[in-house]
Amino acid sequence: MSEPHQGDRQLMVRVTSRAAGIPGPENFELVEATMPICPPGGVLVRVMLCAVDPAMRGWLSAEANYMTVPDGAVMRAHSVGEIISSNSEKWQVGTKVFGWFGWQRFAAVPESDVLWRIDTSIAPPESWLSIFGLNGLTAWVGFLHLARPVAAQTVLVTTAGGGVGSAVGQLAKAHGLRAVGIAGGAEKIRLAVARFGYDHAIDYRAEETPIATQIAAACPAGIDIFFDNTAGHLADSVFPYLNVGARIIQCGTAAVASWLPPPTGPRRERDMLVKRLTWQGFVAFDHAALFAKALQELQDLHKAGKLVAQDEVLDGLHHAPGAIQRLYRGENAGRLSIRP
Repeated sequence: MSEPHQGDRQLMVRVTSRAAGIPGPENFELVEATMPICPPGGVLVRVMLCAVDPAMRGWLSAEANYMTVPDGAVMRAHSVGEIISSNSEKWQVGTKVFGWFGWQRFAAVPESDVLWRIDTSIAPPESWLSIFGLNGLTAWVGFLHLARPVAAQTVLVTTAGGGVGSAVGQLAKAHGLRAVGIAGGAEKIRLAVARFGYDHAIDYRAEETPIATQIAAACPAGIDIFFDNTAGHLADSVFPYLNVGARIIQCGTAAVASWLPPPTGPRRERDMLVKRLTWQGFVAFDHAALFAKALQELQDLHKAGKLVAQDEVLDGLHHAPGAIQRLYRGENAGRLSIRP
């Protein structure tokens, strides 16, 4: 790729307001701006793909307490791209990279926003946003580092067809565990089993059979690891089936509409006590020292045919303002990203 030339347009998506619930088109604007220039000590990146993640809801909500994006700023997102101009001693022109480049066509960023190189000879760019990006790293850290998996135990994963959940199921199978997933709709149930290797998948939208009945049937020996991306009523249904010493990994809270005021529900302190449970939340970047090890194992599993990605790419930044809502409605057919 060459330097931007006259006639190139810089399109970006800016945040215009906080979201009371799931961010939608009313919280963003698509704008055309002057082409950025390479900053001192930084790089100019032509963005190939930018991510749409459930966590983005938290960055824009009124109750956000982690990585907020201020009004008027370009929507923050991890992305993959190619460096087309550099004033950095660390990063060279022509290098394909992963980093915090946002919802825009070109990103002028400090070198600290460039996180690592990507190799498109190993996998296409979209895979570097999914199994080799934060989805895969989050799954690896949460499951292999924090959940302390043991072969032949049972792991239950919510949003089993999503970017993180699909990776957790495959990691579980690669390490000899029995994997049970919860997802919504017949197609995601099919993918969970046929593509992501789950031993069994539960459709939480199936009205004919209560979710608790499905969990009991799918997990006759109970649950040793609960990898939860939803919280809310789905998590409430899982607790009765947790074994003594079970580990709960809280990766997301997608089923909770709002945290102001905090929602009420079943109290689980007695379960924590008598079952000697551990319940841990985490943010993947808190474990960045493990990323090199994680990426190597993820790539090894991919080469061995034990780790696959399911990606959906939307062409054009005009899709971005409504993309988070699309994700929360479950309309994505895999890890969702945007080609700007």
